[in-house]
Amino acid sequence: MKKSVKIRKIIFEILYNIHQKNVNFDEGFLFFTKNISLNDQDRSMIYNITLNSIRSNFYISNILNQYLRKRTSFRVKVLLLSAITQILFLDFKSYAVTNDTVEVAKIKKLNPSLINSLLKNISNDIKIINKKKIDYSSIPIWFIDQIKKNNINLNNIIENISKEPSLHLVFKDKKLLRNFKEENIKTTDTSAFILEKKRIKEIRNYNEGHWWIQDFSSMLPIYLSPEFKSKNIIDMCSAPGGKAFQAISRGNEVILNDISIKRINILKDNLNRLRYKNNISNTNALNIGENILFDIVILDSPCSGIGTLRRNPEILFKKNPPNFNSLVNIQENLINKAARLLKKQGILIYMVCSFFFEETKAVKNKFLAENKNFSHYKFKIDKNSKLNKFIDNEGDFYTTPSEFNNHMIDGFYATKFKKND
Repeated sequence: MKKSVKIRKIIFEILYNIHQKNVNFDEGFLFFTKNISLNDQDRSMIYNITLNSIRSNFYISNILNQYLRKRTSFRVKVLLLSAITQILFLDFKSYAVTNDTVEVAKIKKLNPSLINSLLKNISNDIKIINKKKIDYSSIPIWFIDQIKKNNINLNNIIENISKEPSLHLVFKDKKLLRNFKEENIKTTDTSAFILEKKRIKEIRNYNEGHWWIQDFSSMLPIYLSPEFKSKNIIDMCSAPGGKAFQAISRGNEVILNDISIKRINILKDNLNRLRYKNNISNTNALNIGENILFDIVILDSPCSGIGTLRRNPEILFKKNPPNFNSLVNIQENLINKAARLLKKQGILIYMVCSFFFEETKAVKNKFLAENKNFSHYKFKIDKNSKLNKFIDNEGDFYTTPSEFNNHMIDGFYATKFKKND
């Protein structure tokens, strides 16, 4: 089998299994590429085409509706999705894409004549096709309902999550950022967006451990918490470690806990590269011993990940929605556990990469109602600061997927509590 055909077949398998079997993107990618003879360039191509196909799905569904005159199987649409993405959004040669797609259609018995005809028509019409019109029928009903319930503009969300995420670095201190030689746009005195596309390990000072990767919105809650200094801290669900690294960089003693041995290994690698002390715990956060209490507990809870749609667009491509009831139950159990790990006058910070009410304000409100010995501890920031836009009228950190300094940032929520007795 020709290599380009093999690559297209792999892309088809990943996309189909993400949708039908609810697998995560990285899981599907690794499964279908691990035992195949591919070089780094091939793997990178598969990764980028597949990811961009999922991001472009809402637009390509609209295009397919114009060209498909009769009902077509989902498998045919999946094969066409990656092909049209390459032709319209990634500037691949249309004749090569068409030929390889037809070959896969023959292997999979997916109406190669229809696919050949349709791709040729789209290639001929490339200058007149509206690439930015959304097919709302392709957006999952559960997501539309959630957006309406949370009073969020659907068009803005779809437009933002269809864009490529920006690469954001957080530095161990101000001096390291000042001396950083890559072209960048500073977001704070210790963080910046990188302007040039590069492999992570090719960015300056990677091996020296001067910085780590962390989305701008997820680094802000710790950055905007001056009380995180010279304290005894536990990060209950720590991997990949960005928030714990922020705390360590301020002179705090931090225990980094995570339930997953795979994520623990990532934590260890990051700590070693950063030259930070390895103080790791590998246990279910609900089983952390309560004999030692902490000044601060960081809880970046498991959640739907809906704020990271730009990085994880498969959330809306999967056949089944996140199980919000199960996730909220986990969040409530974890936040109550976190409360029991705090010293008197200690601070608990609860965070999720979500912007939906039931995972954010609802968890906060229920916790305060059931724990009278805790009070809400507001984020305080200069009203003239450009970061003030991220603090809502209740004093919580909140943002949907959006732009900052012309760069893409994730949706994120954080709230803080103080133990009063």
